Amino acid sequence: MLQPTRRDKAATVKKKKVKKTTPRGKRPHPKYGTSKLEDRFAKEFLDRLGYKYERQYEAKGIGRFYDFAVKQDNGAVVLLEIDGDYFHGHGLVHEEKSPMQKHNEWVDKVKDEWAAQHGIPLIRIWEHDINDNPSEVMKMLKKRIGDATKERDRKNEKKKRH
Repeated sequence: MLQPTRRDKAATVKKKKVKKTTPRGKRPHPKYGTSKLEDRFAKEFLDRLGYKYERQYEAKGIGRFYDFAVKQDNGAVVLLEIDGDYFHGHGLVHEEKSPMQKHNEWVDKVKDEWAAQHGIPLIRIWEHDINDNPSEVMKMLKKRIGDATKERDRKNEKKKRH
C-alpha cells in the first residue's frame, strides 16, 4: 500500500478563511467617487448659501453620476460638476492630455449632452476658480442657480395660464 506523500497531505488541508475587517474608526469607501475638493465645495459654497442638494446625482440613462444636483423648492434642478485641474486637463490641448484625461474629457461631453437633452442646466466649476476666485464662484452660483429657478417658475406660469 502506498503512503500519502507530503504533497497529497498539503492538498487535503483546508485553508481557513480570513475575515476582512476595516480598522476601527475607518469608514468604508463610498461606492462612487467623492473627493476632498467636492467635500470642501459643499461646505464652503452650497451649505453657506443654504441650498438643498444631492451628492452623486445619477443620470440613469447613461450610467454616470454628477457631483451635485441643487434642488429648489419649485422643482428646479441644477447640476454641478467640480472639475479638478489635473484630472480634467485644464489648459492642455487634446494631444497633450494623458489617456485618463482624454477619457474624462469624453465622459464630460456625455454628461453635457445628457443634461442638455433633458433641459437641465449644468454648471462646471474648475478647481483653480474655487481656490483662487471663491467670491466669483459664489456670485456665479447665486446668479446661475437663481436664473434656473426663475426659468422654471416662468415655465410653470405658462402652463397655468392655458
